[in-house]
Amino acid sequence: MSNDLDKVIACLKFLGLRPSMYVYRWRFLTQKIAFLAKALGMDIGYDFTIYVAGPYSRGLNCEYYPDEVKTKMDALQTDYVLTPSDLSVLERIRNCRGLLENQSLMEAASTAVFFMKQNPSITEDNLFMSLKWLKPHIGDSDRVVGITKAKELLFKPEYLTEEIRREMDEWDRVEG
Repeated sequence: MSNDLDKVIACLKFLGLRPSMYVYRWRFLTQKIAFLAKALGMDIGYDFTIYVAGPYSRGLNCEYYPDEVKTKMDALQTDYVLTPSDLSVLERIRNCRGLLENQSLMEAASTAVFFMKQNPSITEDNLFMSLKWLKPHIGDSDRVVGITKAKELLFKPEYLTEEIRREMDEWDRVEG
């Protein structure tokens, strides 16, 4: 088992998940969490491409497919110690509400992150149309929320100026 798979197991453990790798939903979620962790800066060596259900790593799939590895993953057995940088990445994923609970939202958001990382200048309209074309089974509302979640995940705190912070506070007061 590779160090990268140990990192993925540590991610699942930190996020408080209890996987059952014999169930498709957990293999799906593991793929998306590993992709997002890597896209947000965690040092994970798997390569990801866009596949039927969003970002997918064949290498990761091959590693967790043997029964003894699935059992180890289900038990969250790993010696990997998450670094402060890893923890920061995983906090961003954990704090992105609804992402870990809603499979179609996770699929839309992780796919949007993939496209945004591939083409940082992609417009929101082109991103939406790409998701609509690639993911016709996902509803428009999950596509829109998925794009918003992708932006939230990729947001860099240094972009938050005092002026923007004041405007956001003003909107929060209006909504409250």
